[in-house]
This record gives sequence, structure tokens and C-alpha cells, in this order.
Amino acid sequence: MDLKQYQTEYKADQAVGAQFIENKLKELYPNITANFYSPQVLSFQGGEEALDGVAIYKTEDFYHLISYGMSHLYYNEQAVGQEFSKWGFEFSFRVKPFAGDQDDEPFWAIQLLQNLGKFVNDTKVYFDDNQFLPLGGPIRQDADTDINGIIFQEDHQLKEIETAHGKVKFLQIVGINQTQLKLLEENSSIDHVKEVLKEIKEKNPLFICDINKY
Repeated sequence: MDLKQYQTEYKADQAVGAQFIENKLKELYPNITANFYSPQVLSFQGGEEALDGVAIYKTEDFYHLISYGMSHLYYNEQAVGQEFSKWGFEFSFRVKPFAGDQDDEPFWAIQLLQNLGKFVNDTKVYFDDNQFLPLGGPIRQDADTDINGIIFQEDHQLKEIETAHGKVKFLQIVGINQTQLKLLEENSSIDHVKEVLKEIKEKNPLFICDINKY
């Protein structure tokens, strides 16, 4: 798409990139309406949060969180023709309901996505497939869980989309426990990361983070 076509097809007040994300999610969840959580002040209004929102889709078995803000969400003529939209990804995170939350949605997971987004914006170091990250403690501070690291991989259901601003990959966050993290710290090769993911997938094909189990 060239600039002239972009200017013809879209209006300056449209959330162009966000619409591409939403359209992809409608394919996966045609019958589920997401709850959307945004900071009080959005990025284009001068807000300091990394993400302008997180959508939460509640399925029968898990919550599915999708970030909005690691890619270009709004009308942006400068982004036309770029290979990647901003950082080129959005976070995807599937979370099992926590027994102690009494059906409340996983606000701790929203904060995790915001923190990861802030790390990328501050350091200019982006995440990609088969990278792992120690969290320096439990993935949720007030839970008795051994999950204290994460691996990033392309979401096998959402994959990557082409937007008017470039490519956007849905990068899934996979929780790993202390034993798995230690193995990766001893051997951080991509092949070894893939081995750990393969082992997790055998019992957990959607890579749902379940802090009730640890």
C-alpha cells in the first residue's frame, strides 16, 4: 500500500492498526466480546503507559489477553510502507483463572504486559521467538507459584498479520518454572528453548499459564 492509497482508504481519526488486530481476533473468537482495559491517559494524549490497552477474551477454560500498543495502532502516514509496524508484535497471553480471585479478571497479567512493554520501550530491545526471560521472582507476587520465567514464541493460532503499517506478530508468553528456567540458563541455545517448549506443549498444547499448579 502506498501513501496515496492509505490516505484514500483511511481517515486521520481512525485506529487503523488496532482494527487489523481486532479483525484477526474476531476470526479466532467470533462469539466472544472482549473486555478492554485502557490507562486513563492514552499514548497520543501524552500517557506514560507502554500499552494503550489490553483485551481480555474469557473462554470456558482460560483468559486470553492481547496487548494493544507494541505496534502502530492509529493513523500514521509515516508508518506506511514499513516492513514492521513499530516493534512488529503484540503480546498474547493465555492464563488459567486463579482460585483466589473469585472470578475477577487477571489484572496482575495486565500489569505484566505493561511492564514488558515498558522494558521494550525503555531499552529499545524487543522480544522475538524462542527467547526466554527470568522474572526475578514469581510471575505473580501474591501467589505461591514456581513460575518465575517466561519464553516468547509466535502464537500458533494467531501467527502474524500484515497491516497497513507493516507486519505484526502475535508473540505468546509462556510461563516456565524454576527447573525449566535453570535448564535454559545453563544452555540458552534456540534448540534447547525449542526442546523446553516441546515438552510443555505435550501436556499443555495452548501454553496456558496456570499458577494454580505450582
